[in-house]
Amino acid sequence: MVKTSIQTVCLLGALMAAPGTAFAAPITFNTALPVSKGEFLARQQFIVTNLSDRLGGMKRDVTVRAGVSVLGYGVTPKLAVFGVAPLVNIDREIGTMNRNDTGLGDATVFARYEIYRKDRPGKTIRIAPFAGLTLPTGRTGKTGDGSTDGFAGLIFTAASTNWNFDSQIKYTVNRRAKGFARGDTISADASLQYRLSPNAITVSTHGFLYGVMEANLTQLQRDRLGGLINPDSGGTQAFLSPGLQYATRRWIAETALKIPVVNDLHGAALAPNYSLITSLRFNF
Repeated sequence: MVKTSIQTVCLLGALMAAPGTAFAAPITFNTALPVSKGEFLARQQFIVTNLSDRLGGMKRDVTVRAGVSVLGYGVTPKLAVFGVAPLVNIDREIGTMNRNDTGLGDATVFARYEIYRKDRPGKTIRIAPFAGLTLPTGRTGKTGDGSTDGFAGLIFTAASTNWNFDSQIKYTVNRRAKGFARGDTISADASLQYRLSPNAITVSTHGFLYGVMEANLTQLQRDRLGGLINPDSGGTQAFLSPGLQYATRRWIAETALKIPVVNDLHGAALAPNYSLITSLRFNF
């Protein structure tokens, strides 16, 4: 029994240590994506989000379809840099008004630096701060906000041979553009990836199936237009996201359904119904 456990740890450790290995990782946030020194990581996500309600008998329905391209590079064993570029289609139906916009959304660049790492047989713990910018690459008022916004946060990761846990706290400062400033946000996210298959790891093991459960909590401050506060903005949102993830040494396929469990928004702010996320990730 002891010998089998040692073999399992060694085999999984060898797979995870191989260059270009695709590790299990969160689905709903990008900041904890693992990337080794001198390696690239590419993730292509497809996200469909629907928001709808009726306000005074007027139907409001918004569907956002996004193809999100993520590229990461390991500069050193501790430093990684990332770029995120979304291509979005937004379909708005507000009463009798219908509008559809397609184009590049606001891109994001950020860097992450590992400040703590403790490795033990079959286990690891890592802590890393990150900081970045959201750039006004989208069309203001259509596919983008028009402002250059900053964000920073801290990631905690713990992993064993059977599970991975990632969490982050993040603060975003949204600046003004053309008189409008979206409210700042603070968010906390957590992701647990638990190995469902195979039960036993052998030299012929080529991939791992993980069950994933993620939680996302966001506190939104109110938006401002000119010097006035928008009463139909701000509030608290919480989501649960069950998903599946299949990971091999070079690529990962994954999907998750992001479900709102708290939509405590102010005034007539439009609340989301769901987000469906599918993605592919490659390490090379």
